[in-house]
Amino acid sequence: MIRSALLRRIYAVILLALVVTAGCTWLLFMLMSRSLFVNIRANEMLPRARSLSAIVNAYMEGRFDENLLLRLVDVNEKDTSIMNAYLIVADREGTISLVSDEKQTLDPQKLENQISEILSGRTVVSVLKSIGGVDIVTLGVPVYDDGGAISGALLLYVPQYETLAARSALAGALAMAMGIVVPIVFLLIYALVYQMIAPLRQMRDVALRMADGSFDTRADESVNGEVGQLGSSLNRLSKALKHNISELTFERNRLVQILNGLSEGIAAVDRIGNITHINPALEHLFQTGGCPENPRMNVIPREEVWAAFDQAINSGEGAHFTLSEGERNISCAISPVHDDKGGIAGAVGLFRDITSEVRLENTRREYVANVSHEMRTPLTAMRGLIEPLRDGMVKDENARKRYYDIILREILRLSRLINDLMELSRLQSGTLAIEPENFEIAEIAYDLYERYRTTCEEHGLTLALTADFEKFPLLFSNPDRVEQLLVILLDNAIKYTPSGGHIELGGEWDDERATLRVKDTGLGIAPEHIDHIFERFYKVDKAHSGMGSGLGLSIAREMLEQMGEKIWVTSKVGEGSEFCFTVKRAAPPPMIIENE
Repeated sequence: MIRSALLRRIYAVILLALVVTAGCTWLLFMLMSRSLFVNIRANEMLPRARSLSAIVNAYMEGRFDENLLLRLVDVNEKDTSIMNAYLIVADREGTISLVSDEKQTLDPQKLENQISEILSGRTVVSVLKSIGGVDIVTLGVPVYDDGGAISGALLLYVPQYETLAARSALAGALAMAMGIVVPIVFLLIYALVYQMIAPLRQMRDVALRMADGSFDTRADESVNGEVGQLGSSLNRLSKALKHNISELTFERNRLVQILNGLSEGIAAVDRIGNITHINPALEHLFQTGGCPENPRMNVIPREEVWAAFDQAINSGEGAHFTLSEGERNISCAISPVHDDKGGIAGAVGLFRDITSEVRLENTRREYVANVSHEMRTPLTAMRGLIEPLRDGMVKDENARKRYYDIILREILRLSRLINDLMELSRLQSGTLAIEPENFEIAEIAYDLYERYRTTCEEHGLTLALTADFEKFPLLFSNPDRVEQLLVILLDNAIKYTPSGGHIELGGEWDDERATLRVKDTGLGIAPEHIDHIFERFYKVDKAHSGMGSGLGLSIAREMLEQMGEKIWVTSKVGEGSEFCFTVKRAAPPPMIIENE
């Protein structure tokens, strides 16, 4: 079975050509064989007819017997007949004087025309139909007298029974030969074409494998001629396609990796608005999957976004706007994508979470506002005191001294604020050096106790050490910064603990770290404020806003984060607060083994 459509068409065309050729040959034979056999018969009769014309001339002059003449041409007289044909003789006027067989009657008009042509000196050969419908071969020659003048016409005619039989037999033999030759020729051509087309079939298989993505197969290049050149070209094409597809795949994978690695969300659509690519950042940004019946809304559930995409595709105008997703802010930038001809091939959208930036900007504004407020307060107080002094309105010496004391206190307050801001800035920028070293906490703890005991007594408070700091292990940190941290916590405890309260300085340790704590019986911190007390300028009790800059705990947290430590607070409103922070223990000294 021939599976190739091309081969089937080729063999069908070859078979059709062979059949048509055989049919045309047989038809041409049937058309040409008639005149051929007539000519053969006429050529056989012509020499005898010319010989017979002399006898006919003698007959017409009365020198030859009629019966003898008829016997010479009678088809029934096999022994005496020299012509084996029927005879018609006409004189020079065209009048028929002798007919050998009255049964074989010819068309009078055609017979008259032939006799006229013969009398004009021409030899006539034709095929006529008798009245009975039988084809008759006629041969006519002029009859000359002894002087060379045309004295009459001799017309011989023979029915084509034998000619038709021979023609039919030959036609049957020809048909039989063609019936044998055509299949044999077809089979030979079949085998030859099959062999010739084998390389093409192999190339077809190679092309099909190439279409399926397999570029390692090779076509046969050993065939001579154009087929071999075609195989070589196909191999070069396969190699080039493999290289190009490999490069395109590499570039596509690299592009996909780049897009997937971006922190910004990416969405691309084609010219009719169908989504062609999204990256994981976009899925995370919009929490995709909420609208499965609508592919576009399932990816980005915001109508204004897809309206911007449609605008970019239809008009070529991009868009930039900000979306609000709950507490998040998302920046959206939609731009059209143009093809190499300048037409719009689609659109791409860039989506970026700017929540932190917005929060940072708001924090910056609040920071500036708070700094301005904190600085304005002492400056306003000093201005209110300096102007009366400048104008000489304060006459009393004690009042002037009191004014000067307040001005000095406000200046010191402003100085502390500026110092805190500068220190916080250095901490956040990483320019403040915090060099760790081994130290003992006992000296710092006892020094702070002696320093703050008097201050606590002035405020009606009691200060106690709840840990035996002499037993504390060596710590590894910056002792000045640890002391600063304890000062900040003790200052806050004193500020927010009412008279009669109690403050404790203690701590504990484990194998890796020590924990230092400052505990008070002050006002306490409400749960809603716990997460904000380490923010800059945040104050729980607005009534005590003038007691500090609101930067102490922010400085403490920044300092501990840079040292790799942590700080936390536990508090109850009306019962007090406990602030704790960790400090790394010093590494134990290496063991020295003495040799005896």
